[in-house]
Amino acid sequence: MKILVLGSEGFIGSHSVRHFRAAGHAVTAADIVLKQEKDYLLINPELPDFARIFTGAAFDLCINATGAANVQLSFSHPAVDYMLNVTNVYNILDSIRQYNPGCRFINFSSAAVYGNPVSLPIGESAALNPVSPYGYHKVYSEQVCSEFFRLFKVPSMSLRVFSAYGEGLKKQLFWDMYRKISEAKDSIELFGTGNETRDFIYITDIMHAIDCVIAHAPFDGTAVNLASGRESSIKEVTDIFVRALRADVRIDFTGNNKIGDPLNWRADIALLSSFGFKSRYSLSEGINNYCNWLREKK
Repeated sequence: MKILVLGSEGFIGSHSVRHFRAAGHAVTAADIVLKQEKDYLLINPELPDFARIFTGAAFDLCINATGAANVQLSFSHPAVDYMLNVTNVYNILDSIRQYNPGCRFINFSSAAVYGNPVSLPIGESAALNPVSPYGYHKVYSEQVCSEFFRLFKVPSMSLRVFSAYGEGLKKQLFWDMYRKISEAKDSIELFGTGNETRDFIYITDIMHAIDCVIAHAPFDGTAVNLASGRESSIKEVTDIFVRALRADVRIDFTGNNKIGDPLNWRADIALLSSFGFKSRYSLSEGINNYCNWLREKK
């Protein structure tokens, strides 16, 4: 299979490139980072020319990992977030429509589309009530995918990724903890109460889920939850992280939540499971692997 990975230098994008090359697929990587490498295309960050990419070669699958994934940034720079999460999706799909019809498209959406759900677990049919610009923009990206499938038959699936983590991730909870612990004497502070919950999914499980989507999903412009299906409190995961990092530090929660952050998440993954997905990594295994990577990169 000929696969195009847009945003190949990011967390999920870089793992996708390695995963699909290791599986024997012909992978073309593309991003805004200037480098000379075989099967790599440079994207202009100010005026990305996706038409040039799709007129230059034909692909069986396009994985779009160009989107922003920063809730706080979406409040301070909503136009930038909109461009990365909505405009790029529209322009990529329009280029596929014109120059590479039949190329399947994977759009990374987010659990942020749900906001604070009324009940758990959250199924794909739950109401979409985002509480951040980022969440709204992910909803719009899904609608664009639906538009291009319904009106132009461009095949796509939106993957509503919950709390992704793993080697290479240099942002969000675990990276924030690592940096604070590296500078701390005996304690660090984190937002919230520790009772907030998330559905964490390890990066290797994400790659397995993408394989299942490619093999069995309908690519009909709809969305599927991409998560482990397990709910864990922030207090629980931070305790696991501190032990895995072998750190002697106390965690103090401020009681203040960040704007745009939901309180509780757990995904209903029945649809993803119907595609053949089953989580292969426990939270402890994934966090241990991540901490090993942190130690190696020092």
